[in-house]
Amino acid sequence: MKTIMQIILSIVALTVMAPGHAKEVAMNNDLECLARNIYYEAASEPTEGKVAVGLVTINRSNSGNFPTTICGVVNQRTNLSVPKKVTKTHTVTEGVIFKKTSQVRETVTVWTSHTICQFSWRCEHAHKIRSNDTRWDDSVAVAQELLAGGFDEYRDKYRDALYFHERHIHPSWAKQKLKIDRVGGHIFYAERPHRLEELTFAQQ
Repeated sequence: MKTIMQIILSIVALTVMAPGHAKEVAMNNDLECLARNIYYEAASEPTEGKVAVGLVTINRSNSGNFPTTICGVVNQRTNLSVPKKVTKTHTVTEGVIFKKTSQVRETVTVWTSHTICQFSWRCEHAHKIRSNDTRWDDSVAVAQELLAGGFDEYRDKYRDALYFHERHIHPSWAKQKLKIDRVGGHIFYAERPHRLEELTFAQQ
């Protein structure tokens, strides 16, 4: 009887995690959030690339400098005020009796609100996951094993990984981080030791 029950539970779990049933899973479910982040960020990456993205997500939730849950990390957004130069034209009238008007161009700085997602797919229109997409199955499998403590062969290498970006872009923040490795289409980073000390001191 116990074996039959285990089989039934396994079938139910696989059904719930199928893409076609994504709406049935609460968004605070760490497994789904982790699997979706791995899928949208690294669906076509090798296993190590998927694991590295997953570990970045998990590491952030445990770092104390990001949201404390995996779903919180995945869904994190930051509202920034961004300066923008705008040129305005207005009319100036001079003189009392003989009035003269002229057009004056003036460049001013205006501040606009800009939302940044920690993971770009959360700010974009992410395509729907197809039920027959094996890359989704692979992403779920990697997420499950990571949450179960697996992938020992990669955990030490990426134990401090908190950031990554695609190889073809060159973000300014990367110069301030410690490069770990380049895997597939991504480059992974950790905080430099002195930066970790600054963050720790600031929290005291």
